[in-house]
Amino acid sequence: MAASNPSSSGSLGGHIRLHPLKPSQLPSHPKLTTQQAGSSLTIESFAACTLAEGTAFMTAYLPANFTIKSTDKKSPPATAPVELSAKDIPSSALPKDSGPSDGATESWFARKSLHENKPAQGTATWEEFDYALRVDHSQHEKDYTPDVLDAHEVLNWDSELEAVGRKVEGGWEDVHAGVCEMCHKIPPPLNNRVFPVIVITAKRQNEFLVVQIPVATQGLPGAKYHDVPKVTGGIYVSVERGELVEGGAKTMWQMATASDAKGVLPMWAQKMGVPGAVVKDVGLAVGWIEERRGKGTVQMF
Repeated sequence: MAASNPSSSGSLGGHIRLHPLKPSQLPSHPKLTTQQAGSSLTIESFAACTLAEGTAFMTAYLPANFTIKSTDKKSPPATAPVELSAKDIPSSALPKDSGPSDGATESWFARKSLHENKPAQGTATWEEFDYALRVDHSQHEKDYTPDVLDAHEVLNWDSELEAVGRKVEGGWEDVHAGVCEMCHKIPPPLNNRVFPVIVITAKRQNEFLVVQIPVATQGLPGAKYHDVPKVTGGIYVSVERGELVEGGAKTMWQMATASDAKGVLPMWAQKMGVPGAVVKDVGLAVGWIEERRGKGTVQMF
């Protein structure tokens, strides 16, 4: 996929879309043949472009284009109110060849919450949020989300990123990248779902970012759930951002996502359930942090 350069005014980029990347659109990797991966695409350039696009989406496009639905949603045990917003992005507004393959609208939901930066009940320190949400992101998401059955890593770019000190353009540090299959439990009679994504995580001063982009796993070495009976492949894309604000007194946590669980579940029914799940995740993460803090097991560094 060609590099996209969303401007600070909030134009949409071509990476963070509800459109699965083919293996041939992934950065080069030792496990992929030249026919399977973008042989000239490095993980450093892919990560830098994706992180720039994710930042622009959250800081420029989202506040200018999303409609606020509520400002005071509750998500216990977190004490911070959650702001919920939404935006339907038609395929005509997306960069060419980057939208859903069927030309459907991307239905996005987003939330924002502001948390006291302290190790207290109902909230967490900046370091605790960074550890829970960025570090080992997929595994931690499985740990604090009851409906996630598995976070199977298909492949990663650890050695390639280690070679550049885990730093990429934009001032990003501790950059990690890998393909992961997130398997979710769905109430019967529906099948469980697997959402394969390439996950990019990074931090810089007073900010961290997590981007997940759907990936097609057919023919991808290491894939575990492709064509598994009673597991339906779905797609989702998300951007998660943390920022230390108000002179370090608070952590602002943002998340935006669009998804399609596929199968027989109609999109109108999916859209009814997503806002509640998006808000609930705040309490799930804070509760998990509190539990680990009580046991002395939150390892921030």
